[in-house]
Parts: sequence; C-alpha cells; structure tokens
Amino acid sequence: MDEQKPGGLIGRISFIFSLTAGLLMLSVALFMSFEAFSRHFLDQPTSWVLAVSTLIFIWFTFLSVPYGIKLDKHVACDIFVTRLPDPSRQAVGIATDTASLIFIAALGIFGFIHFMEAVEYRSMSDGLFRYPMWLVLLSIPFGMALSAIQTLGKIRTRLFRMKNSPEKSSKHSVFSPGIMVSCFFLSAGAGICVYFFSQPLGILIFALALLFWGVPIAFALGLVGLTGLLFFHQSIGGLNTLPIVAENTATNFILLAIPLFTLGGLILSRSGLGEQIYELSSKWLGWMPGGLGVGTCITGGILAAMIGSSTAVTAIITLVAMKPLLDRGYDKKLVIGTVTGSSLGLIIPPSIGFIVYGFLTDTSVGDLFMAGVVPGIMLVVLFSAYIVISCRASGKYEVVSFSWKERLVSLKKSLIIILGPVFVLGSIYTGVATPTEAGAILVIYSLFCALIYRTINWKGFVQCLIDSSVLSTMVIMIMVGALVMSNVITLLQVPADLTEFILSSGLPVWGVILLIVMLYLCLGMFLDGGSITVLTVPVIAPMLPALGIDTIAFGVILMMLIETALLTPPVGLNIFTVKGIVDEPLLFIIKSVVPFVGILMIGIVLVFAFQDIALWLPSQMR
Repeated sequence: MDEQKPGGLIGRISFIFSLTAGLLMLSVALFMSFEAFSRHFLDQPTSWVLAVSTLIFIWFTFLSVPYGIKLDKHVACDIFVTRLPDPSRQAVGIATDTASLIFIAALGIFGFIHFMEAVEYRSMSDGLFRYPMWLVLLSIPFGMALSAIQTLGKIRTRLFRMKNSPEKSSKHSVFSPGIMVSCFFLSAGAGICVYFFSQPLGILIFALALLFWGVPIAFALGLVGLTGLLFFHQSIGGLNTLPIVAENTATNFILLAIPLFTLGGLILSRSGLGEQIYELSSKWLGWMPGGLGVGTCITGGILAAMIGSSTAVTAIITLVAMKPLLDRGYDKKLVIGTVTGSSLGLIIPPSIGFIVYGFLTDTSVGDLFMAGVVPGIMLVVLFSAYIVISCRASGKYEVVSFSWKERLVSLKKSLIIILGPVFVLGSIYTGVATPTEAGAILVIYSLFCALIYRTINWKGFVQCLIDSSVLSTMVIMIMVGALVMSNVITLLQVPADLTEFILSSGLPVWGVILLIVMLYLCLGMFLDGGSITVLTVPVIAPMLPALGIDTIAFGVILMMLIETALLTPPVGLNIFTVKGIVDEPLLFIIKSVVPFVGILMIGIVLVFAFQDIALWLPSQMR
C-alpha cells in the first residue's frame, strides 16, 4: 500500500478536506495581515477577522485529522514495535488503532451532544461579529466521524497485510502476534487496575503502557485523560469535558500561530532560500579559518529565524552545505556534526515550541520570542568558536577568498530573504502585530519570496498546503489529548502535591534542577519535543517560582533541552534526518554531534545560572 496516495473513497475525501484546510489557513493569513495593517496604519480595526479566523481554525484542525491518520503522521513512540516481525507489528497496530478509536469515538459522540445542545439553546458566539455556536461545534463530531472511518480503514488494511505478509511468525515465538497483543492489553489493563488504588499512579502506568506500545501520542494521552475522568467523576457524564477541552484548544488565538508559522516555514523551506543564504554567508566568511563551517552555523541561525523548525533547518543545511564543505577539505566528522548539531529552530524565534509553552503557562509569546534571541546568538557563537578551533587544530580546511564585488552581489541577491526576520520579529517588537498576526505576515512574506525567486511550482505549493495542515493538526491534537489528561491531573492536585513534596524533601534547589534536566534528557530519548512539552509543563511549571526559576527563562531552557534531545538516540530526529540524506553509519553521525550536545549543555547551565541571558532583551523591549 502506498501511504502517500489518497487511495479509496475515504482517503480521497480526507485528502480533499486536508487541502481545503490548507486553503482556509491561507485565507486566514490574508485576513490577519489585512487586520494588522488596517489597525496599525489606518486606525480602523475590523470587527470580523478574529471571529472568522477562530471559526476557520477549529474547522482547519478537525478537517485535517483524518488525512494525518491516513498517512500515519500522528506521532507515536514506536521504537519497540517497529522491531517486531511484520505480522506481530500489524497485530499490535490493530490493538493501538483500536485504542485510538476509543478516544476518537468518545470525542465525536460527546462533541455531537455538545453540538445538539448549541442547536437547541441557539447559542451564539461572543464579540461584535456573532454567529451560531453550532457552526463551531459541528467541526468536532464531523472530523471525528471521518477519523473513525479512516481508522477502521487502517485496521482493515492491517488485517489484510497481516494475513498476506510473506514474513511468517511462529505461534510459539515470544514475539508472535497473539503474545504481543496479549502483552499490550495486560500492560494497559494493569494501569487501569492501579486506578482503583491510586489514580495518579494509574495515570502514569497507563500512559507509559500506551506510549510504549505505539498508540499515537495525541490519542494515548486523550485516552488516559478519558479514563481518569471516568474514575474521578464516577460517571460517564464526566466525559462532557472532552469537547470543551477540544473547543478551547482549537479556538485559541495564540495557538492559531502554529499553522500560520508552519505554512510560512514550509513555503520558505521549498523556495531555495537555503542556497541563497549559504552562498551569502560563505562568501563573507570564507576567508577565516573554518569560515565555511562558521557560515553554515550562521546560515542555520538565519533559517531558524524564519522557519521555526529545527528538523527542517537541519535538512536544508545538510543539502546545501555538506558537499561544499567536504569539497574544501573539511574533516567529515566535523562537517556532519555541524550540519546535524547547529540547528536552533526551537530557540531562535519564531519558534512553535515557544507558542505551545506560552499557551500552557499563560506566558506572553512575544516575551518568549525575545527571550530566545540572546541565547540563540550565544549558541551560534559557541558553535562557531568550536568550529574555528577544530579547524585550526586539524588544519583540515581551505580558505576561500572572494572579491568585494562578489560579496556585494550575493548580498543583493539575498537581501529580500535576510529581511525576513526583520519583517516578522520587527512587527512583534514594534507593536504592529501580535505573534499570531506575525505568523500571517510570514505566510505573505514567504509567498512573496516564492514569487520573486520562482523556485516553487503549483504542485509544490499545494503540497505545502497539505503538509502544513497535517503537521499543524498533529501538534494541536497532541495538545488536545495532553490537556484532557492535564485536566484530570489538576483535579487530582498532582502539581500542588508534587511541589509540596519536593519542597519538604530537603533537596537543594540545584538538586531539583538536576533532576528536571535528567528527566527531560531521558524523555527526549523516546518522545518528540512537542509531546514532551505538553506532557510535562502542566506539572513542572507550578513549582518554578518556588525554585526561583523565572517562567520565561525556563521556556528558553526547555527549548534548549529539546534541541539536545533532537541530537540524542534512539529518537534524535535531527540525527535521522541527516541519516536519511547522507550515506554514513548512524554511529558515526552520533559521534559527530557529541561536541555540539556538549555545547548545548554548557548553554543550558549558563542560562540556569544567569537567567538574565534570557530575560535581558524582554526587559529592554518592554
């Protein structure tokens, strides 16, 4: 089965809805850019843009879920499952899809009840521009119904593949389908049983079991929260919380920035800007020892300031910089380490990680963006210093000299691109736009760059729309599931109890901080950054004031920890991104990034010890 093709009636419908969602988000970018311009320069704010954008946002989210299921784009921790024989892998997949289906069905059913109540009571939206609330709430049962059908289709496909798999598994093998599925239900059942004695411990065991067996993280966390609600309320009526959490998440103005920055970043990443920026930095820095390597780091920093995705920046840098560096005699280990480890898409704003963190902690996203600037520059300088020292020590580099005319020509060609961060971040810092509106400005700017350089065709543009809708919805659905679980954790007063326990344990502050760092490094070996953020921040954030850690500074530290996690196996997305592009052993790539992991850890220690590194610029901008 070719997972990249729509295939089948439901698959084609899901594809069309995902493309429609992308087009709707493009319209939001146009509306919000118009609103920012009209409000700031004409002093004529609109009364309809916010309301219409919010309505589109929730439909965007739930229209895109089914196609993400079709393409298996919903993130799962499937490290163990992927190593099973194919029949066992398909059998476990059927079990995990069934678990996902339970949450999807529950959200759809109670979402439909919520929708019918809005119809019955004729509920209207708030604000100057009002519309019936059923228009908003219909998106949840509609999207979940199609998602359920798509999931059932996946189960059917798995059954077919399991039956016709050329790879046979012995019934008596430890890894036979029957034994593996039994282990899944036993481990999940153990977590549910623990609920009867300790709900917090039951939540932990049940969540770990579902995540270990590869249930998509969004649906795993949602199912854990669903179970917790049933136990807490002792009634199925407690599940009325599900559509309320989903609605509040998918209509939040702050989170609307996620699909906007994702769409803008995808268009930019496919518009050839990587080649332009690398040419610029290499011509201006090639004269110094390790100059091309330093230029690679700076290119990564500039790209991070426009794309906001560490993995995307890594892919671009690897494609455009690796061959020129090797051709100039640079050490292969240093080259691979540089292209893999110097991406800072989560730290240098705009960063989707900061948007999620700001939403979870009720912190200004604008302040978080500003807080990431100085630490990001600091890390680029540290990476560059390491490259210069390594090249001087090994002598494996070639000085490349260019005339001033060549440098100025490259600057002229790249001027439009390097002004991107000025337009996006400058609009926030000057008060012209909110962070969400800045995402809309990025989309318009990225379209302008694509038209100027003419490096993206219609097919590529359509693919950007689809990819942005699928990737954004993946993040938002993880947040929906995590917030359902977080709701239960809050009801059980777990954060307050944990804070009290730590403060009364007698551990020094540095000891608690060390435990937090170790927790994130361990989680980073198995989970992606977005999942780590939504899973841990609701628990850890309440104890930060007691530890003397500023919430904004910790947001920067968290992004640095996640960047470190992207370079550590077995998940290490940046490592596998480079592995997919270059033909080098995985162990060699891992060894190459060790110095960059060390530099990131030094940066983490510095920001922990001197929080003003992160807090200085936000205080100045205020």
